[in-house]
Amino acid sequence: MHNYTTLEIQSIALLVIFLLYFLFSIRVWFKNLNNKSLLKSNKTLKKLKRLSWDDFELLSMEIFTKQGWKARGNIKKGADGGVDIWMKKRRVSAIVQCKRYDDAVVTIKVVREMYGLMYEHSVDRAYIVTTSRFTKECYKFIESKDIVLIDGNNLVRIISGIS
Repeated sequence: MHNYTTLEIQSIALLVIFLLYFLFSIRVWFKNLNNKSLLKSNKTLKKLKRLSWDDFELLSMEIFTKQGWKARGNIKKGADGGVDIWMKKRRVSAIVQCKRYDDAVVTIKVVREMYGLMYEHSVDRAYIVTTSRFTKECYKFIESKDIVLIDGNNLVRIISGIS
């Protein structure tokens, strides 16, 4: 049996850390490569509704990035507390909630939650992006508030304008 020295153990640990970092970097690079193609290949509402929830978030992030925002997705997956994308542009900060629905409409409950999250996280603006549509109450609620609602039809128009 071989007794490892402290230097050998540290070297192995450093090598393992480097290998994990390298693999993670490659994964991020491939995900970003795929991310760029999402916008070009999903220009219709039908295709947008077929995306997985995480691809829909990546597509939304790409849209905001192309509009000049510095956007980053949520680091933790799963329960995200209502925020899917964190953004900054000049001195304006914003949060985004993405709702990829087939037929369900986005209700006032989601909009009220985002309004609360704006203040909880001290951001200037909130966006809710959906492949569906919003109830009438949602539009009434956002009057004089810095909340932007982007429904499926507007989303398709935005994508057409970008690409």
